[in-house]
Parts: sequence; structure tokens; C-alpha cells
Amino acid sequence: MGGRAGWKFMVLIAVTVALAAICFAAGCGGEAGREDLGASKGVTLEEGGEVTSQEVAFPGEASNRGVSAGEDRKSTAPAGGSALPQLQLKVIKTAQVDLEVEKGGYADLREDAVAAASAAGGYVQGESSGKDDEGLTHATLILRVPADSFDRVMQEISRLGEVVSSQVNTTDVSEEYVDLEARLRHLQAEEDFYLSLIGKATSVQEMISIREHLSGVQLEKEQVKGRMNFLDQQVAYSTLTLSVDERGEDGDKGFWNSVGRAFRSFARGLRALVLGLFYALPWAVLVLLVVLVSYFLVRRRKGKESQQSGN
Repeated sequence: MGGRAGWKFMVLIAVTVALAAICFAAGCGGEAGREDLGASKGVTLEEGGEVTSQEVAFPGEASNRGVSAGEDRKSTAPAGGSALPQLQLKVIKTAQVDLEVEKGGYADLREDAVAAASAAGGYVQGESSGKDDEGLTHATLILRVPADSFDRVMQEISRLGEVVSSQVNTTDVSEEYVDLEARLRHLQAEEDFYLSLIGKATSVQEMISIREHLSGVQLEKEQVKGRMNFLDQQVAYSTLTLSVDERGEDGDKGFWNSVGRAFRSFARGLRALVLGLFYALPWAVLVLLVVLVSYFLVRRRKGKESQQSGN
């Protein structure tokens, strides 16, 4: 009995050792499998069973994202927010100022206004002027001044005469400018693509097709650049338009002076009427001749008809 009991005890120990070995092997294999799975999917198994995600950089994506393959991507964004580029505002500013000066004062006002604009780095874009029947000058002066000096120049010019009205307008073109920049980058990429295809063309037809597409892209690219340059100029230099009217002397505001101005206006109207009749005189003479000839022809025809009826 003692020998049989000893043999059973040895068998039990052997079975226990075999089961322990199988469990140990299975556990090691499961962990190794999980580690391989985590490495293939870009995840890391940490102690305590927590799973943390780890981004995997592929060779095709590494160049686009600015990181090399095999390197961990590090976030440069500050805690609590993302680092976004600040949008540079593009604002076009224009102003319209109506001024009144004494008779003969426009020449001095123009000189001072141009001097103020030139001192700020501006220039005269356009000018038109004329005199009325009383010798009063009415003029429009367009100035371009740097945007950062716009307010100062406008204040200086407003002191040169009596301000009748003043209006300042601003136009924000930031959104349009951002769209143009995006279009320009896209067109540049298209241009590079077609340029790379030129050396790979295998026939004349392919070369012609590539050249046509490339020309269209380059033309659109130049149009976008031209629009961007125009907006840059409009933003950099503000437009100030001055409308200047000379007024008569204070002594011209009496009753008899008003009557005199009324008679002068009547005389100007009468002169215009006479001048119009003078220009219309040749046509009036021609019409009168046609009427007279028609009248005599009709009378002569009626006379002949009456004679024939009498006979």
C-alpha cells in the first residue's frame, strides 16, 4: 500500500508541474502577442493595463507633416489651446472732404495740401478745376498718402478751409487676400506639377497638351498676383479726395447784390438762347425754303386745275 501511495503522489506532482509549465508558456505568449499587436497598431501597453496612443509616421506622410519617418511627433501647441497664425488685417481707407475757401484761395490751399501729402510720402493722383461766370474756382484734388499717416494728413488739410462735409470709409479685404494666397499656393503646386511632366512627355501631342495646361495655370497665377499687388497698393496708400469751392465776398450777400446776380443769371440765359438760335439759324432757313417751295408748287398746281375746269 505504501508503494502504491507513493506512486500516486509522484504522478500528482508531475501533473501539477506540467500544468504550471503550460500556464506559464501561455501567459508569456499572450503578452508577447499583445506587445506585437501594440507595436503594429501604434499603441503602447503600460503598467497597470493602461493603453496610450502613439502616432505612427509613414514615409509618405512624414514629408507632408514636417517630421521624419520613425520619429515621434511632438506637439508644439500650448496647453489649453492650439497655436494658430494671426491673421494680418488688410484694410483700404478712403475719405471725401468738401471744403470752402474765400475767392482766390484755392491756389494756396492746393499748395499746402500737396505739401502736407508730400511730407508724409504721398503724391497727387489726379486734379480737375474750373471757374464759373463769377470767377470762382471749383476743383477736385485726389491725394494718395501712406495709410499710417492718413489721419495726420487729413487733420492738417481740414484746417486749410471751412469743412462743409467729411466722410471716411474703410473696406476690409483680409478675407479676399487670404483666398488669393490660397489660390496662389494651389496654382504654384499645379505649375510645378506640369513642369515636372514636360520632361516625361513621350509624344508631341502630350507636350502640346502639357504646355496648354501650363499656360492656363501661369496666366491665372499672374492674374492672382496682379490682384494681390493691387490690394497691397490700396492698403498701403489711402485715398483722400478734396472737393474745394471758392465762395464770394461777404459784401455780395445784400439785397441789391442778390438782384444783380438775378439779372446776371437772366442775361446768361438770354445769351445762351441767342447763341442757340444762331446755331439753329441755318437749319431754320433751310426749313423755311422747303416750306415756301412747297407752298408755291401747291398754288401753281391748284391754278392749273382751276383753269382746266373753267375751259
